Amino acid sequence: MQFIVALLGFLGFIAIWYWRIKALQEVAKDGRKIAETVGNLPRKMRFKNKTGKGGLDVVDDPREAATILMLEIAQARGTLTERQEAAVRGEIMHHFEFGEGDANELIGQAGWLSRNGGASHVVMSKMTDFIRNSPGMTSKELVDLDGMLVTVSEAEGNPTESQLDLLTIYRDKTGLRV
Repeated sequence: MQFIVALLGFLGFIAIWYWRIKALQEVAKDGRKIAETVGNLPRKMRFKNKTGKGGLDVVDDPREAATILMLEIAQARGTLTERQEAAVRGEIMHHFEFGEGDANELIGQAGWLSRNGGASHVVMSKMTDFIRNSPGMTSKELVDLDGMLVTVSEAEGNPTESQLDLLTIYRDKTGLRV
């Protein structure tokens, strides 16, 4: 009889501790959910501020805008080719010091943002203004970007008239004379 009472007491002890551990696991899960929510709060706030905006209105990084400009220059010749995309990727990796994966992601994002941006000259004008007015933008960086645009325009040979027109828009808005 004493053995049965001791066994029941031991089983009760284990059941109580099992229940307590389960309760602590639930508390830990709730704490993790709260931490994830707090961690995602800056991203959610940025997204909330961007709601109602679309396309080029959500560009907030001069590197995104520069990538959009390079894609516009490339697509002024027609559909984006592998050579042009490789030129854009190379310029991003060299000047922005991105890895290949990050460069590909930036190209995809820039293409998505500019897909409904309107005519090439409008996109070129808007993104050039954004870059020119970005805090900390130096004349050297504007000249470097001009070189990047020229490199992309020459990826498939001599630049076309439409590519040269877009380069002229960039140069006029930035005050560069070539």
